Amino acid sequence: NSNEYSKQTKIVGTAECSFHEFKNTQLGRSRPSGAILYITEVAVDIEARRCGIGSLLLEAVDKFAMLHEIETVYLHVDVANDAALALYKKAGYRLAKKSLPIYSSFTFSLNLHDGATLGRCHELLYKDVTDSATWLLPEDAPSKPVSVAT
Repeated sequence: NSNEYSKQTKIVGTAECSFHEFKNTQLGRSRPSGAILYITEVAVDIEARRCGIGSLLLEAVDKFAMLHEIETVYLHVDVANDAALALYKKAGYRLAKKSLPIYSSFTFSLNLHDGATLGRCHELLYKDVTDSATWLLPEDAPSKPVSVAT
């Protein structure tokens, strides 16, 4: 139970985030510098899973994003990881359309396209932390309300 872990002093989970995954990608060129963040890893000790640690880590990422005026947070998840998919969707993440070149090329740049890593498949998810996302190139904006920088 989560109370058991709140009394311990060992690290039971981590979230690793970065900006550099977007470098030299269409997605990175389409958004203002610092407006997007990528979660490279969320890890929870196997004995601490299903205790709310993952949700707390994602809440901390949200707080970091808001503090640093980040508009959108992206991440990839293995399609076979049902628990992680459920966690991310519960936290407000949505599936990015694989059919949009801006998203498929980003996934390809990270070598996470379908079948690239030992036949595994990944989904790109995103969460808008602000009310609207700023796109530098209007043609790259997905078909939802966004603001376009001029």
